[in-house]
Amino acid sequence: MHAVDPTTNQVAGSGERDVLMLLRARVADVMAIEESAELAGGQVVAFKGRLRVGAQEAFDNLKKRFADLGYVPLLRENESGEREEVMAVRGNLQAVLAQRPWVNALLFAATAVTTTLFGGMFAASLAPGGDLSLPAILANGVPFALTLLAILAVHEFGHYVQARRHGVPVTLPYFIPVPLPGTLGTFGAFIQMRGAVENKRALFDVGIGGPIAGLLVAVPLFVVGLIAATLAETPAPSNRSYLVTLLIALFRPEAMDYGIILNPVLLAARFGLVVTALNLLPVGQLDGGHIAYAALGRKWARWVGLATVAIMAVLGVTASPIWLVWMAFALFSGINHAQPLNDITPLDLRRNVAFIGTFILFLSIFTLRPF
Repeated sequence: MHAVDPTTNQVAGSGERDVLMLLRARVADVMAIEESAELAGGQVVAFKGRLRVGAQEAFDNLKKRFADLGYVPLLRENESGEREEVMAVRGNLQAVLAQRPWVNALLFAATAVTTTLFGGMFAASLAPGGDLSLPAILANGVPFALTLLAILAVHEFGHYVQARRHGVPVTLPYFIPVPLPGTLGTFGAFIQMRGAVENKRALFDVGIGGPIAGLLVAVPLFVVGLIAATLAETPAPSNRSYLVTLLIALFRPEAMDYGIILNPVLLAARFGLVVTALNLLPVGQLDGGHIAYAALGRKWARWVGLATVAIMAVLGVTASPIWLVWMAFALFSGINHAQPLNDITPLDLRRNVAFIGTFILFLSIFTLRPF
């Protein structure tokens, strides 16, 4: 019999075969094992069968009891759903992040400059008279940059807070400055997760945290910009989303039948709403892709993602070329999705209700011609 040293959490005197026997014995506590196999030269041991307990209970049990052996559990379900699979993976899937706050701060400062100058230039070109003098650019650029950066920052920190809450190593937000005329001065911001998400519930929380947090800032700022906006003499555009139409009806009902001249705050907030809608598309590594995977599972999420890409291609030809740009971005980021460690435990009732609510929210801010 081999003893476990409680101070080092290492199995004393165990050879490779002893470790495999211990893994099998611990899996047998939660699963009726039907077959097992060593993969990747013993770095992975797979057990197939039927779980004796709930998936989350099994995962929590194995996570704790694999740790002293130097393994991490993965839980999977086969395509037919007839059997489950427990995989013991040697090592630690949670990476230690080397945080460099100065890089994040430098990129944020650069993005503040580019959004003030180039976003301000874009906003000034939309104002009556189109004055592109430096004072006019700064007068438009400062409120534009403050509005847009607030929305982007809160969105990314929504992801950050949820990732930290679920114990996933994550970086601070990286902002992307774009010093090019004709742009808004940024391509947005992102965070990096350097560890596996434990289950679908954690994945759902991380995915939904950003869009919801961002909207809590974008919608009030949109209303502020809307109240201060000047009406145009042109008819109302046809690309207003349901949410925008509702906000106009509530706060500027006289603008229902007319166009609105976009002031800097309204322009930035509108951009924030559009980017939120695009991020909620159920494709791969977009926020909507994480949410769809968590709610629908791997198989259905993949089919929904492929269908969404096909629809984006059609819309890019028939409605707006921006869809082709966003389709390329979605494909570049990856159509497939990294699986959680526990890929069996489904969402609970509260999260399923939130999923339906998020889908309705997406429909309310979606428009065939985003810009």
